[in-house]
Amino acid sequence: MSRRIVFPLAALLLTPACKQQQIATATPVDELPPLIIPTELRVDAGSMGSGGGDTRIASNDVHDGGGSGGSDWRSTGDEPTKRNSGGGGSKASAGAMVSASPQPTAYALIVGIEKYRDVTPAGGARTDAEKFAELARVTLGVPEDNIKVLLDDRASRTDIAKQMRWLQANVPSGGRVYFYFSGHGAPEPTSGVSYIVPFDGDPQYLKDTAIPMTEVLGDLEKTKAKDVLALADSCFSGAGGRSVLAPGTRPLVRVEDVKPQTRVAMLSASSGAEISGPAADGSGGLFSKYLIEAIGSGQGDINGDGQISLKELAEWIGPRVKREAKKANREQTPHLTLGKKLSAADEFIISWGYSR
Repeated sequence: MSRRIVFPLAALLLTPACKQQQIATATPVDELPPLIIPTELRVDAGSMGSGGGDTRIASNDVHDGGGSGGSDWRSTGDEPTKRNSGGGGSKASAGAMVSASPQPTAYALIVGIEKYRDVTPAGGARTDAEKFAELARVTLGVPEDNIKVLLDDRASRTDIAKQMRWLQANVPSGGRVYFYFSGHGAPEPTSGVSYIVPFDGDPQYLKDTAIPMTEVLGDLEKTKAKDVLALADSCFSGAGGRSVLAPGTRPLVRVEDVKPQTRVAMLSASSGAEISGPAADGSGGLFSKYLIEAIGSGQGDINGDGQISLKELAEWIGPRVKREAKKANREQTPHLTLGKKLSAADEFIISWGYSR
């Protein structure tokens, strides 16, 4: 009998590190308390069967894969295949970064801004971006020439715009784009529009100095890529940490939903009304910690068939982020949105070629 996986349904936004509350110690997954989801919030996983949906990820089960841990996983070089029930298989130990099949037509634009010119630092954001860049090279197999990394003062509004034009000029038809952002987000106080804040951004003049998230996704949509995966570890609630507001402005309760583009999938750290935060060890964002671990170690391959789908990635990250955030007395639930022209989340294969 197949398992029935359920999700609470909500609008998707991108968000992760709002409130910089440190957790004293990390809690092993097997010691985390069970996650209780009210019946009225449950919907059947079939709602993710077609593109264009917004989903709030919060599974009851934490999947760690079958078999014994600690084995090294290496690429078989095979193309991604249809999902199957698959048996379990041993995965690399947590923290290890392994090689999966190379993706020669994939491109990556990675932005990490910790030190800002005019606003408070976004703790750990640069480290997050550097780790994701390593993941892109080692595990995702994106060619070095196809990766652009913008850090701190090299991630101004102009710098980001130039690299968006670079993607539009260079990504081949049928290719793929990975976009990763770690840093401050901000809501426009009157409209609730979400912005990413570049190095030279000023929350008092968002329209002139920052970039609306809808514009970011629209620029990614203009590439020739077959599909785009946007990942955001920032905060848009205006509650602090990796979210900033103009002086004297009260944090918003309602942040406008970010509408998905047709060929863009977006996985973000939390909803617009939630506070996102750091990992327990303070090394970076909680969302980024589990994102990199899931793909980089192969642990996100829940059914052991040698590949990680977007659905598996979201299911693996969601409960871990939510439960660890509760230890810091906050709510944080990653969100997934699929563009209308994309296949179902379980058919969007992020990485493949993992083998024992």
